[in-house]
Amino acid sequence: MKKDTKIELVKDDEVLREQGMTSGPAKAARWELRTTAATEVSWMQRNKVLQPEMDILWRACAFAYIHEAPRVEIRKVINDHDTFIDAVDRWMDKNDPTSADIKELISMMNTRIEEWFASSSEQEKSASAPGN
Repeated sequence: MKKDTKIELVKDDEVLREQGMTSGPAKAARWELRTTAATEVSWMQRNKVLQPEMDILWRACAFAYIHEAPRVEIRKVINDHDTFIDAVDRWMDKNDPTSADIKELISMMNTRIEEWFASSSEQEKSASAPGN
């Protein structure tokens, strides 16, 4: 005799929220990138990494720099936008990312940001799906 099992459905935003709270380091292209946490999001916002007016290639490399370079190095440049831009440019010179690398970094950046903002948003008051 087969036992009945209860299947719980979750909304896409609930899945993203969970991923944003539990995702760890991940490989993108050639780099092992740290988790996107509050500090990284703050650094990206302060330095316009998430703003569309900045070049997408530079934004992808800035994302990689923030998540790959030693934190002590990042802290030396993060609060001066021009110095930060120069540090990202040096990271680009050193790492010479290919177009395939950039595509992977952009994908990772978009996924991580989507997860972060979903995980930091409040859950809806009614979390039950229609029909449950």
